[in-house]
Amino acid sequence: MQEKLKRILAKIPHSPGVYKFLNDKQEVLYIGKAKDLRKRVANYFRNADDRGTRIQKMLEQADDIAFVVTNSDIEALILEDNLIKESMPKYNVLLRDDKTFQYIKVTVKDDYPEVYTVRRIVKDGARYFGPKTSGSDVVRIMESVKRIFRLCPLKRITLDPKGAPLKDAKVAVKVGGTAAKRPCLDYHINRCIGPCAGMVTPEEYHKVINQVVEFLEGNHKPAIAVLREQMTTYAVDRKFERAAKIRDQIQAIERDDKKQIITDTHIVDRDVIAFVSDLGKSFFNLFQVRAGRLIGQENFVLEGEDEPSEIMETFLRDYYSVAADIPSEILISVPVAEPKLIEDFIGREAPKRVHLIHPGGGQKDQIVMLAEKNARSFADQSRARWQADERKAEKALSELKNVLKLPEEPKRIECYDISHLAGTETVGSMVVFKKGEAAKSDYRQFRLKWTNGQIDDFRSLAEVLRRRLNYLPVQLPEGYKMQKGSVKLLGKIMVGLKSDELKGFYVITNGKKVVAHARIMEISEEIPLIVNLWVDEKERGKKLGHLIMKKLIETSKKKRFYLFCHPELENYYLKFGFDLLHQPPSELQKYVVSMKKEKKLDFDPLFFAVQKKKKDLSFETKPDLIVIDGGKGQLSSACEVLAEKGLNIPIISLAKRLEEVYVPERPLPMNLPANSDGGYLLQRLRDEAHRFAIEYNRSSRENKMVQSALDKIMGIGPKLKKKLLTYYGSVDKIRAASQVELEQVAGEKVAKAIKENL
Repeated sequence: MQEKLKRILAKIPHSPGVYKFLNDKQEVLYIGKAKDLRKRVANYFRNADDRGTRIQKMLEQADDIAFVVTNSDIEALILEDNLIKESMPKYNVLLRDDKTFQYIKVTVKDDYPEVYTVRRIVKDGARYFGPKTSGSDVVRIMESVKRIFRLCPLKRITLDPKGAPLKDAKVAVKVGGTAAKRPCLDYHINRCIGPCAGMVTPEEYHKVINQVVEFLEGNHKPAIAVLREQMTTYAVDRKFERAAKIRDQIQAIERDDKKQIITDTHIVDRDVIAFVSDLGKSFFNLFQVRAGRLIGQENFVLEGEDEPSEIMETFLRDYYSVAADIPSEILISVPVAEPKLIEDFIGREAPKRVHLIHPGGGQKDQIVMLAEKNARSFADQSRARWQADERKAEKALSELKNVLKLPEEPKRIECYDISHLAGTETVGSMVVFKKGEAAKSDYRQFRLKWTNGQIDDFRSLAEVLRRRLNYLPVQLPEGYKMQKGSVKLLGKIMVGLKSDELKGFYVITNGKKVVAHARIMEISEEIPLIVNLWVDEKERGKKLGHLIMKKLIETSKKKRFYLFCHPELENYYLKFGFDLLHQPPSELQKYVVSMKKEKKLDFDPLFFAVQKKKKDLSFETKPDLIVIDGGKGQLSSACEVLAEKGLNIPIISLAKRLEEVYVPERPLPMNLPANSDGGYLLQRLRDEAHRFAIEYNRSSRENKMVQSALDKIMGIGPKLKKKLLTYYGSVDKIRAASQVELEQVAGEKVAKAIKENL
């Protein structure tokens, strides 16, 4: 145990609370809670050898311990739950991201309630059913509910007290804030009972919604009664085919009711939870029993290994913090260390007292054993799928290596795609597969700068690839050296500059000769300007200017940098990653005007700015293979970028049909069958890149619709934007306000920026 950790441990109090193990970068490795913080943390070091590999690895990396004291055990448990969800520590056992869960929401408090799916529970008075892990089950349930109870597909239907009812309608309604004009199409084909046109009152529609709620709770009798009535109506009208379809639907529901594998004479609501551990994961099965009948079964996976009691406790904490329906009784296959504490935690949102039971025998134990059997089946199925996928991934990578004649298996593959809507909101996507599997944390998206508004996939693709490759580390040629400027190095070259100004330079030397130099000059605190950039004519083409500017930016504490140049150099700076400024800062414009007056500048320059890039491990990792969505033209554009960067990275493109795999310097496509493992992997890559690009394009267009002119002004974020619009009411009124008035709301600097740019 490190001396540093011993000193920290001595200061930890004997109180309930939450502790965090941190590494030397202050990243959270593990979060836990304890009744007695000092005893619990000290126990990690006393029994380190007896703990699993996961905890041992965590302790090897631990460099610091932070803790938060709470007033009680339940406060500690709640805080632990919140901190784990926020930090997602590497060494905690974690329930897979709850964004994959779905809930069925019924807005019971509305005039005309809606039934739809959501990803989050909000305390808004609505009824929620879930979480559901199977998307297909949710689709089937929603289709059944809408078909059986003839729910209206239109949204936001409300009463219109001041409106006049439509012909034959009972009440006047609005749909989406606008007075209803006619019933929806579903009403005309008898799949909607007409709330969209006021054909039913809110009271009548609520009776239908109550039946929907009962159906979702597992009581199918009202639904069957509704269906029998519909079947009879169709039969009387001699519509026998429709009557037969409803008969089949009734029989399907009744069969599901008869297939109950759990029945209990005690009419009680309970959840039954069991798990098995395999492949470093824990596979959970959950039975939902309501009124003595099984109404649902869900499967979950927890990532990471731990003691069985801690795994069960983690699941109970994570699941019931997102569950919509909490029963009064929970049967578990593994006991937890502090059942009373977990009961109090779960029961915070429950209507009744929650009892946590680990049965030791009898009927309840048999139900738990059945849940455990299902958990084992779930684990076996998952293992079989993973093993098959792993073998296929390995085979696919080997096949690509052989077919494409790569030097090694492409363990990291990057695929690029472009998406736009008639040339507007052009965006690019980069998806990454590692060892044949999607690495979503490495995905990146690009908003196009140079080609937005144009339909030019070749140039757009070149821009995306160029911007991505700018992040790759670039090395100086052999024999060259980067160093800080000095009077000795620059005295004869930069005549007239003071010695402290010369020290602000960075230079590249080849032997004793200076072959490139540049420096940052601060016009003001907000305007650091890159100046005196020069590369010896004989040394151009070796990326010396690129390297020296990168060094200046990396070593400066500033975050945004400016420069101006001759118009002929526009493409050079765009390729580096600078943005062309159409409205440069006023201080920069004044500086250029003064240079012209002093006859130090004899042309109208272009102005550029660049933001310091954050460290990005995904971008800084060199791919083993680049895949372009497109044909020979797209591939040619991408190859030009690689040549420009001096990079030798294997690259291919995929045309519209997957069989058309193009490689550089080969006019005809290669034949890689889509049903081969390699072909299937490329198809997954292309589809994922396409999906990711379209998703970003759609969100970009939606965001643009709600943008304000204030968004383009430096210094105005969401909070200040809201404050300004709340105070003045509109952008026009902000524009009309005097600078003195604006300073009272936004401060002097921002007020000045508003008057200059709005």
